[in-house]
Amino acid sequence: MRQLTRLRIRLPGTEPAVAAVAGVCLLLALLLGLTPVLTSLTAHEGMALVPSALGAPFALPSLRAVPLGSTGWPHLLCEDFAAAILVTVAALRMRRHLRRRPEARRLRRLLAGWTALIAAGGASGAWRGLVAARMVDAGPAGWLTYGVAGAALGAAWGAALGWLTALAALTGPERAVRAARG
Repeated sequence: MRQLTRLRIRLPGTEPAVAAVAGVCLLLALLLGLTPVLTSLTAHEGMALVPSALGAPFALPSLRAVPLGSTGWPHLLCEDFAAAILVTVAALRMRRHLRRRPEARRLRRLLAGWTALIAAGGASGAWRGLVAARMVDAGPAGWLTYGVAGAALGAAWGAALGWLTALAALTGPERAVRAARG
């Protein structure tokens, strides 16, 4: 019994910076899922809608409980899955950085948090682009075009909003970082 109390189980991804980056991504997906936030964004930044008028996915994926407007349940489930991809890829990217470079300085952690959202936005955008290609029955060239356009625009949105995850990546025990440096 005594050995069981000494046993420390470490779950993957329990570093504070990983949890913070995943939480910010989840918060972004939830905010974009709120109709007032989405309406306000499109009303004030109308030029952001131009790529979506051409069929590319708009912004980062939104996480919502009911379909928006006339979109159906399959589209809602694909958007929710894209939001899960967003959170997962960002957390895995940040976790990889912390595992490979635990002694990284603040600037490097900041950049790792920023690139985590860029990679996650690209991955979720590629999924959303492939879903859009399936919905319009695009041919092989259309699948490739929609997937690449979705990945590029998702990465662009990730670059624009990456400062949020970059700030979240700076969380964590500073003493452990100083101790690892020497």
